[in-house]
Order: sequence, then structure tokens, then C-alpha cells
Amino acid sequence: MTNSITIKDVASEAEVSISTVSRVINNKPDVGVETRKKVLEIVDKMNYNPNNVARGLVMKKTNTIGLIIPDISNPFFPEIARAIEDKAQKLNYSVIFFNTDNHLEREKKAVELFKSKQVDGLIVSLSLGNEKILKELKSKNYPVVQIDRSVLNNSYPLVSIDNEKSAYQMVKYILKKGNHKIAHITGDLNTTTARERMEGYKKALKDYGIKINKDYIVEGDYSQNSGFEAMQKLLKLEEKPTAVFAANDLSAAGVYKALFAADLKIPEDIAVAGHDDIDIASLLRPELTTMRQPKYSLGERAVTVLLRMINNQETEIEDQILKTNLIIRESV
Repeated sequence: MTNSITIKDVASEAEVSISTVSRVINNKPDVGVETRKKVLEIVDKMNYNPNNVARGLVMKKTNTIGLIIPDISNPFFPEIARAIEDKAQKLNYSVIFFNTDNHLEREKKAVELFKSKQVDGLIVSLSLGNEKILKELKSKNYPVVQIDRSVLNNSYPLVSIDNEKSAYQMVKYILKKGNHKIAHITGDLNTTTARERMEGYKKALKDYGIKINKDYIVEGDYSQNSGFEAMQKLLKLEEKPTAVFAANDLSAAGVYKALFAADLKIPEDIAVAGHDDIDIASLLRPELTTMRQPKYSLGERAVTVLLRMINNQETEIEDQILKTNLIIRESV
């Protein structure tokens, strides 16, 4: 079939009205399950591509959403992006993404770009310091969902995990394995995720009556290189840690590199734990103990929440906080 296929042709083939086809294409309610399934199958079979531009002019919608992510090279985010795209496509939406490299000005540029493209809503993962952007969008009732990082509380819904609780659970496990000298390599402290994981680390130590050693907390930025450099600093301490909790798996991989360069064994000399459970965690040797984030579910949930806001004008939606799981492997 060619692009000459019209909505009238689809309606005729499906033996339904044009308005019914329109409601199915635009994901509107009041269409039976079987009818919806039949129409979608025919749309697929006939390769019917409705003119989104023309439809957007009429409905003031473009059926596109913008995705702003901080670091596409971090394996954590591509899986989320894939889930967002998969879910959006199922609901007849397209996704445009913008990588910001955690730069405030690039985040601002991304928002302005998407507004000019007239996307129907945004899924964003922003740095602290860009609260003003969200305040401006909120004043115009622009649909936005925050994912992974909360920049502006109680204004836009957040789809994430309880980072403090998750870090607490990991440090508690390390402590129970007999390690009391635990260092922490943070993520980018311009993000709520890094700050909350650091607080979880501190809380676990306090609850076990262990005094916090400031020398054991080294700031990183979630990258492999920052994990490598932070571990090198820790190895220079007179009283070295017996375990390291890295804020994410990518920086934990950097820790491995530093320890192997120093001819130290994991976990015999120093135990290592990460967070997120990206693919590399099970490929490292020894395999990395970490906290598993439901990355794909985070992406799917973000799209579901955003489309509720876009289609139903729901502006007050509760945060979606998903659970993490401790994945015990060989590194602790």
C-alpha cells in the first residue's frame, strides 16, 4: 500500500465509522477492545500513516514527546530511553531526545527547542539549578514528568526510586558482611540521586554506630573515569577502606580498574559494590554486587503518566516510586 491510503479506506476495511478510526488512532476512550484491536491491525496492514502535521493543526497536538537525558553514554539511560520509545510507539506517539551532558545551559536549550517544536509534553532528567525552567513550564500548565531526578518537588510528578533507601540497603549488606571501613564514591552532587544515595550511605553507618570518616567520601560524577580517580585517592590514605560503595556501576568499573592497577584483589583486599545493575555489572570479574533499578519499567511508567497529563489534563499526579533489589554477586 502507498501513502495514498486515507482514513476513509481504513474505516471501510474495518467496517466502522471514520470517527471510530480517529478515536483509535488518537488513543481516545469509548472504543471496544476488539474494535480497537481490529482497527489497529488494519492500520498496520494498510500501512496507514495519518498526517500528524495536519492533525496537529486541527487538534493542537503533534503526537510527539520530548525526552531530555543527561548522558547517553551512561548505559543506565539508553535502556530507559528504549522503554520510553517502545511505550510511546505503542500509543502512536513519537519521541525526540536531547542529550545534555549534565550542562545547565544545554538543558535550557533543550526545553526551548522542544517548545518550538510544539511537542505535547516532556520527560526530563535535569540537574539541580534548573528549577526555574520547570517553574516557568508549570505556570503555563505544560505537561512534564521528571524521571530519575527530582528538581522541583510537589510541582511535577517524579518517576524514580527511593535512592536513599536503596543506598542504605546496600551499605547495610556490606556492613553485615563484616566490612566497617566503607568508602563512598558519590555521583554528580548537582543531582538529587547522588545526594540521596550519599545520605543513605551516611544513615546506614550512623545506625550501626560507625563514625563517618570524611576522607572516605570522594566526589565523583557517575563516570568510569571518576571512579578510577576517586579510588586512586582512597588508596593513598594511611588507613585504607576495606570496602567501597560506588554511586553507580559505571564508576564501580573505574574502581575495579584502579584496584587491578594496584595489584589488589576483589573482594579479598577490598570489597566493591555499585548501583543500577547495568549490563556491565554481570560482565565484570568478579561479578559486581549492586542494586537493580527497574530501568525499563521507569521508562514505561513515565510515558503512561505523561500521556495521562496530556490527554486528560491531569496536572496533580502522585510520584511513582519503584522498588530496587539487592543483587548479590561476587564482589562483596
